[in-house]
Amino acid sequence: MEQAFLVVDSGRDLAHRLMAAGRTKPAAVISWHPGQRDNRIDVDYIAREVGDLAEVFLLENGPESYAFGDCLPAGAEVFGNAARVYAEDLRWMKDVHRSRLRMARDRNAADRAAEDIIDDVLSLVTVAPAKAAPVQTEPRRVQGTVKAFASAGSRAIIELGDGSCCTIQREHVVPPVRLDWMLDIGQSVEGDLNEEDKTLDINGLKTSPRLAALYRPGDLVLALAEQVCANSAKLTLYPGSSWSVEQARISSNPLDAVDSLMTEGEVVVARFLHENGAVVLSLLDVDEDADVAPAPALLTGGTPWLRAGRHLTEQPASGRTFPAADARAAGTRAAAADQDSSTITLLAPKPSAALMATQLQLEAERRKVAALQELVAAASQAGAELVSLQRAQDDLRLEHQAEQQIAEGTRVAMEASAARLAGVQAELLDLKAYKRRTQAALKRSLVTGSDGLFATDDERLRHDVYLAWVRNVTASDKTRHALPLEWKAGPEFASSLYRFTEPGVVAKALKATVEVLIGAADRNPAREVHALRAASGGDTAQLVRADGARCFRAAVEQKVAAARRLHYWKLPNGTVELSRVVVHDDFKP
Repeated sequence: MEQAFLVVDSGRDLAHRLMAAGRTKPAAVISWHPGQRDNRIDVDYIAREVGDLAEVFLLENGPESYAFGDCLPAGAEVFGNAARVYAEDLRWMKDVHRSRLRMARDRNAADRAAEDIIDDVLSLVTVAPAKAAPVQTEPRRVQGTVKAFASAGSRAIIELGDGSCCTIQREHVVPPVRLDWMLDIGQSVEGDLNEEDKTLDINGLKTSPRLAALYRPGDLVLALAEQVCANSAKLTLYPGSSWSVEQARISSNPLDAVDSLMTEGEVVVARFLHENGAVVLSLLDVDEDADVAPAPALLTGGTPWLRAGRHLTEQPASGRTFPAADARAAGTRAAAADQDSSTITLLAPKPSAALMATQLQLEAERRKVAALQELVAAASQAGAELVSLQRAQDDLRLEHQAEQQIAEGTRVAMEASAARLAGVQAELLDLKAYKRRTQAALKRSLVTGSDGLFATDDERLRHDVYLAWVRNVTASDKTRHALPLEWKAGPEFASSLYRFTEPGVVAKALKATVEVLIGAADRNPAREVHALRAASGGDTAQLVRADGARCFRAAVEQKVAAARRLHYWKLPNGTVELSRVVVHDDFKP
């Protein structure tokens, strides 16, 4: 049987090959340690599973692995029994965290590392590879039930009606999203069965979500952070529908870096808005306790592809609310003890100069031993000289063993450092989530000064309207522009007003409300008071309720993103009934 991977004979050449532009496939490099056989990663299994999707290289730990690491960016090397996938787009050269090190300290960790490497390869596949034509002339349409998922969501096990089983392969599904994000255990699926390799083609179940049918302006939605940098983030609502969000729409603090608030692969909650007809996503007005619109299913009958709290990257699973000093210390100790984890996301540092010097010295000592052995063979007749050489050889062998022990101790210390760094990153992810939560809570506390002081929202609203009248109407005008004794607020008005957490928005809306109640809005051109119509046409009739009340619309803000508007009704007897505070593109009464 032909070998499905390449054995590396030059670490330098492999490094230059991986860093060269124009590669069309990711490359998986699996290193192995000659003195550690029990925890080697199964390169044959990886090569079989990824097939033609990636190049697979086997690298022996030693001089060639040192040369390989010397030619790569710091932190991108592979050492011991470990593996790493290098993407063809070369972004890992600027950010080595994109190429994650999978380490194996024992047999179980080696098995997990193999599965992780397969999943790393599949996560880089953006186009389904061509599949060999099946032997049968016509595919057989079958139905089955999802029984289990394997290989980190890249395989789904399907039980057919006759009791036999087949698999769905993620790399042959468009879009190539994790199968356990699109399907659910017990779900019924239908597709074309390939009898030759027992795989099921379900591309006929693909759906094409439409934004207009999914979300309305102002909805809270789930988005996947695909790319994150200091100034912006690329958020995806569903495959093929991605939006770049600038820092000003993620944090009101201009000093905040975006990558300090979220991580690539994280699922976040954003507000879906329209500005001048274009879709805009914002994380400024996000209340985590509010209802979030479900993400769309990518397959007919499938599950929503995004769920709150489920991320592509490994997030902390402690379930605790940060900060917690005791939990943080315990997490660090656990990370240091569990050094066989195959999901270490920070990279071990490049070998130190001292370690490299020790390794070079070991190599020099090996050459000395070989030279002495040749001398012993050539001087077999020289008794006294032979005894001296043998003693020298024994001394060198002891020195060699001692230096090997030093090198092994250094390697173990490096692996322990990598495990501790993994624990630090888990805390960092907790900190980012906590920072977002506290920032939103702080903003809400700054703009909701009377929140929690009244038994009902209606009492709070009437208090705030009165204070806004006191502040915005001068003493000399208070008699002439008195606040009417009779005015009403619809059931949605208070919640629509107080849901805005951006500084100043509630105050602006209350000022516009006062002007509407005292009749000043009709005389103020900035309010742009006009009838709210059933459709956008200028000749469309004004909205009128069964009780004869007519609906009007007034401006709260001008020339700002998602400018707010005030909707209200005028009853036949002149009484004003406040309806809702909305964003510019919302025309619901």
